[in-house]
Amino acid sequence: MTADIMIANTAAANGDRACPRLTESLRAIPGVRSVDVRNGALWADAPLLDVEAMAAVMAALGIRLGTVTAIPHPDSAESTVIYHYIDEHRIINVRTCTRNGALVSLAPNVRAASWAEREIRDLFAVEFPGHPNPVPLIRPEGIDTATLREAMCRPATVARKPSSPLASPLASPPAPPPARS
Repeated sequence: MTADIMIANTAAANGDRACPRLTESLRAIPGVRSVDVRNGALWADAPLLDVEAMAAVMAALGIRLGTVTAIPHPDSAESTVIYHYIDEHRIINVRTCTRNGALVSLAPNVRAASWAEREIRDLFAVEFPGHPNPVPLIRPEGIDTATLREAMCRPATVARKPSSPLASPLASPPAPPPARS
């Protein structure tokens, strides 16, 4: 399907309803396994996504990248990465998984991907080969990406008792100072 046909198909979309031809365009992206509507948004599941082909199709359709999010897999070096696209009428989410801890960078062609990819690299140790500026965005110097990923994968712990007597709901207010005579 050519970009011109995909643009014409998207233009034929009717209001807020999911466009069947947009769904067809998403299914045509290499690596996309399924496309469905959930909570008013289109979701494409693409475990072996060709991210460059996805970016090209979305650009041809005039759909812009909003952001990119990631979820680390605690038992492996892989992460789920979700590309969130936005057009006038809908949100399109494309979910994939890293392969060997990496995905090709969209930043050389999609400026909106730059900071999100750097943040994901800092937090989850996902590499984005081809990124034009892979310097840390939020990771302090001297801290390895694996350190933050390990912390993000660790289950949160909740204190059972307050660590300070002042934080306890049963704590009595401090005694008033002695009266001066």
